[in-house]
Amino acid sequence: MYNRTLLIGRIGHNAEAKTDKNQQEYVVLSIATKDSWKNEQGDYESRTEWHRVYAWRNLSRFAKTLQKGQLISVDGQIRYREYAEEVNGTTVKHRVAEIHAYKLQRLSKVESPDDSADEVTDG
Repeated sequence: MYNRTLLIGRIGHNAEAKTDKNQQEYVVLSIATKDSWKNEQGDYESRTEWHRVYAWRNLSRFAKTLQKGQLISVDGQIRYREYAEEVNGTTVKHRVAEIHAYKLQRLSKVESPDDSADEVTDG
């Protein structure tokens, strides 16, 4: 069995650094991918999908240097998380997919003069 995904997309907003309950820093990225196709009338249509990406350890430092609009490659694992919320007196359960990155690679021009690294692997 194998759980691995590869995304190539643009960063939707600057990295969001957080700390977990064990005081380990991680970064959350929002990555947009776009799919385009021709419909039956011959017109182009497209759909943008948003992916929540988590970067831990060495990847978190690199991820903080990434900026909104940059094109990146994400190699990682899909994980699912469940949570519940109260809506109008009813408990609603949600299941969300998240990508936990093994490797991040910057594919567009480096914007930060203090960071010349374009690729980092976790581990």
